[in-house]
Amino acid sequence: MNRRQFIAYSGSALAIAGGLSLYNSLEQLQPIEREKPVNYPEGLEPELADLLYYAALAPSGHNTQPWTVRVISSYHWIIGTAASCWLPVVDPENREMMISIGAFLENLVTAASCKGYETEIEMIAKTTKDPEIAAVTLHKAGYFGESRLSQIESRRTMRSHFLTKELSSEDIKLMTGAYQGKAIYYPRNTKEGKALAEGTALANELQAYRDPAQQELAEWIRWSSQDSRRYRNGLTPETMEIEGVSRWYVKNFYTRQSVLEKEFREATVRKIKEQVATGSGWLVLTSKDTTIPELIQTGRELQRIWLTTRERNVALHPMTQALEEAATAKELPTTLGINGAVQVLLRVGYVDQYPRPVSLRMPVQKIIL
Repeated sequence: MNRRQFIAYSGSALAIAGGLSLYNSLEQLQPIEREKPVNYPEGLEPELADLLYYAALAPSGHNTQPWTVRVISSYHWIIGTAASCWLPVVDPENREMMISIGAFLENLVTAASCKGYETEIEMIAKTTKDPEIAAVTLHKAGYFGESRLSQIESRRTMRSHFLTKELSSEDIKLMTGAYQGKAIYYPRNTKEGKALAEGTALANELQAYRDPAQQELAEWIRWSSQDSRRYRNGLTPETMEIEGVSRWYVKNFYTRQSVLEKEFREATVRKIKEQVATGSGWLVLTSKDTTIPELIQTGRELQRIWLTTRERNVALHPMTQALEEAATAKELPTTLGINGAVQVLLRVGYVDQYPRPVSLRMPVQKIIL
């Protein structure tokens, strides 16, 4: 939607706002807050339920929150995945989903250490589409690890307001140094950085005009505050960083069908081109293969980097489309000169202010089977 169209639509929207109650219309401007559990699930001590709350603050594609927990006993759980939260169009092999489960497990291990527990993890899945992925056993450690709970709670995906200044060598080392060549940083103005920006823009354009991908995206956007409260997952206008009157408009008048319209697709392509032109560079996470342990480990490494960079006002923006579209994914390792599998692609940059997280989370009760 261009500026002239938006003004026209906004004027019409204001004119017909009488069709909505003033309260409901203004209510849509209020962001839906993430909530920490107050009512804990039966059969699980509050301290242990808290661990699941922190674990579930991990990132996931379209914020589907695909994790499940089967409680065998207080200290023995099976971590699995809900098929209803898979993304079969853009992630047909559940590669990205497994990386999200890895991030979930990393949060769980980190939070457990803060509470005085050691965590034992055993991989039990044979394929990426098995409903049960890992067995987790907690043991009292007799000591408490460094508290990183506030880092877990404050982590967020950022899409806008990236600065273009270069990352310091210290911050680059912080992102890459501990990962034995599996985390590689490419500054924005290098040959590889420019290729990643161009490939990401191209992949987003291809995906924006691929109807099944847009339809899948539409299923996970919660335009209204009512839907946000009902589902407490998916993408919201807040997580997409739509602000001001524009946010009011889309909350009141956008539907799933809007995502399939030409104006929305064109706006998406324009926005992505603006995004890839900013930031410091690109962070690429690789693995030696695509086995389940490697994907889980990649997710854990991703989450560690995210928690560490948060403290230094370094923002991360996962841009996975270049790995999801065959036309760009096939050429990516060659373009970057990488021997191995590219698993995660993130735009990286400093921000003046790292705002509070706005992505919603389902109640802990909902992920327990």
